[in-house]
Amino acid sequence: MNLKIKLFAFSISVITLAACSTGTGGGGGVVSSPGGNSSGSNGAAGNSAAVISADDKPLDVMTRAMRAQLDAKSYRAHITSSTDNGTNSTMVVEYVAPDRYRMTREGQAGGKAYNMEYVITGDGMFLKAPNGQWVKSPIDASEMIKAFRDPKMLEELAKTGDVKFIGADVLDGMPMLVYQYTQTNPLGMKMKSTAKTWLAVTDGLPRKTETDGEFEGMKTKTLVTISDYNSDIRIESPIK
Repeated sequence: MNLKIKLFAFSISVITLAACSTGTGGGGGVVSSPGGNSSGSNGAAGNSAAVISADDKPLDVMTRAMRAQLDAKSYRAHITSSTDNGTNSTMVVEYVAPDRYRMTREGQAGGKAYNMEYVITGDGMFLKAPNGQWVKSPIDASEMIKAFRDPKMLEELAKTGDVKFIGADVLDGMPMLVYQYTQTNPLGMKMKSTAKTWLAVTDGLPRKTETDGEFEGMKTKTLVTISDYNSDIRIESPIK
């Protein structure tokens, strides 16, 4: 697997592990929130969302956050990351349940600038070539995505996570509770990370995560912000 594919895999894992983003909703390329109305950038991610309190046990709060994310039908994540080998990138990742992704990424790797765009649907993974044409990747991303989105992540958090309550904060005018947690080699991945996650008090869902980690020998710094829970997002195969 080349570096760009590894970085794509790492990007999905960062969202899954650090921001607790996961979903098991029904299929289809367009998703609306319950009742037909988009929940917008601050919308809740489903019926599992619930008010959280600083008096709640930190591990319970994070576990509930992950369960609430299991109900998410869509989201949009903005990610900035850097590694100690000189790779820097900014990304936008869009997700539609149960298995559709669109990712645009630009940055520098090996001293060279790059721009990538991926689409993953039930039909496979597609990459936009330098000439602007879409091609189907020979790499099957489905098993990789399933591993990152496996509900066993809940068990992994309980087994490998050390969760602590840090304090209260306000983000974009919304009251937040901030938690710090560490994980070591979840699901057998060569990953170690220490993260701080901002959970909205009103629904317990993550809105921002800052992570310092190590992935296959690379030291990484990542900032993830998640918005547009259950908004209308269309992801279709670029090759008919």
